Amino acid sequence: MTRMRPRLLVVLATVVVLSATSRARATGTVELERMTLDEGNVTAFLEATSQHFVDAMRALIDERYRDEYRAIRWEALEEAMRDAPVARLEYHFTLNGFPNVRVYHAMGGRSLSSVARSIFEGPTRPGTPDSPLSPSGSESEFELVPNTLPVAEEAALDLADDRFYTGFGEISVRAPVRARGASVLDAFVVADKDRLFDPEFKALRSLEKDLQDQVVPGGGRLRGSVSELVCTSCENAMRRFSDTYAIDIRLSHLYPSARGAGLDELVSSGKARLRRNLLVDAVTDRPLLASDLLHGAREGQIRRLLSPRAMGRSFKRMPWSRRSFRLGPIRLPRVSEGASQDSPPAQPRIPKDPATGC
Repeated sequence: MTRMRPRLLVVLATVVVLSATSRARATGTVELERMTLDEGNVTAFLEATSQHFVDAMRALIDERYRDEYRAIRWEALEEAMRDAPVARLEYHFTLNGFPNVRVYHAMGGRSLSSVARSIFEGPTRPGTPDSPLSPSGSESEFELVPNTLPVAEEAALDLADDRFYTGFGEISVRAPVRARGASVLDAFVVADKDRLFDPEFKALRSLEKDLQDQVVPGGGRLRGSVSELVCTSCENAMRRFSDTYAIDIRLSHLYPSARGAGLDELVSSGKARLRRNLLVDAVTDRPLLASDLLHGAREGQIRRLLSPRAMGRSFKRMPWSRRSFRLGPIRLPRVSEGASQDSPPAQPRIPKDPATGC
């Protein structure tokens, strides 16, 4: 018995070292890359994600809101669907010796039911100019504030909205709003916004639930992109998620500025030029910033499917000759189609604080 003690000590020491090494390897890494210029297929992927939500909103409006509405309500719909951030996250893992992937799609904000109800049932904004040259007074800056519900009720509404979504399945899934609880992730209020509704946070929560339900195994890799800068709350959630579930995370988030993109070099070389504060290709006139390109593509999606003319609607108390200048049914190209000279430029979308995305 006495002779075995040194051996036992060696075995115990080995177990302790292996355990410590295992714990060290169990923690994942988080890499966030700011993407300025349109490179690769990130913008096209995000456009495809956005399309799922535009299609779902079209189905919801067709079912619930068949009346005539004032033009200002359609403009509010355009703004809400165009400006809501989107995220597309791919979880790569190995199952039974074979590589697999599960893709999580999310749009920031509350459920589509809540968004539509705020727009078509809530108070009407005073109005907007009839043309780009019309003066805009203080009334035009009035924002439609949604009637917010508790998170648990929003989660229930979002779950009920599932029937409006098509194109999702076992591999490609939607990441809805999830109520707090049964999660290692915490969302904070940053810049007066509950970051629980951020698209990247929704995607993390959905992946976490799949891990807890053993739909997918742990230890994989998470790759993806977000249409705006990741805020500090979501970045902290990613690090907590990575450490807890031993998952490496690498995300690209779009930076809506030419700063740091080699602007001077691109312009001086003749490859690019500035047009109405947009950095565009000198030959094709196509926006070069990923955020500008995505913004224009999403605007095209909305006008093709959610404009009054696209939905066969007329304005309440307003003939077509006086419709808002922003609601014309023009054909804007998809990212994959490139841009034409007849297409209007995308307007840049600048966050309040480019340094943090909040």
